[in-house]
Amino acid sequence: MSIKQIEIGKAINFGWKGISKDFWYFVGIAVVFTALASPSFPVGTILGAWLTAGLVTITLSYYSKKTLPFETLFTQIKYFANMLGAQVLISLIVIGGLILLVVPGIYWAIKYQFAGFFIVDKNMSITEALHASGEMTKGLKWQLLLLDLAFLGIMILGGMALGVGILVALPIIWLADCHVYKQLS
Repeated sequence: MSIKQIEIGKAINFGWKGISKDFWYFVGIAVVFTALASPSFPVGTILGAWLTAGLVTITLSYYSKKTLPFETLFTQIKYFANMLGAQVLISLIVIGGLILLVVPGIYWAIKYQFAGFFIVDKNMSITEALHASGEMTKGLKWQLLLLDLAFLGIMILGGMALGVGILVALPIIWLADCHVYKQLS
């Protein structure tokens, strides 16, 4: 059963407190993640799926008040195939939706935004994770759109801080997104 209200402020506050408490830990993760997972080259897309599995593991654990070692970012290879498959499939669905008039692409991006969490947290297959994310987000699309717009605002502020602020903005967003996932599950 999901909650009917997403508390955006609480989610962002959770992210802010996390980065404030473990600043260098999360900035280090952001540096490595952005350096290796850049979608501007094909290897970055593949590395991105691998590192996303580690990142999701780290944020889920952090939500439970346990800080995992930094190298956890690289050790979650068991989720790699499902994470890569889900990311490719979601990208194709969203791109198709964007071509169809933008709105369907945004809708599907919101609908499937928690698939990666389900892959890691519940060890689900690609289709199970997509279905679970779709079920979780039912009736919450507008609230999730507002959350994602808040995330965009955080990224813009991070970019305005000479670009290096993105290394702070990303962990805030990652932790806030995890907070919302856990609140909804």
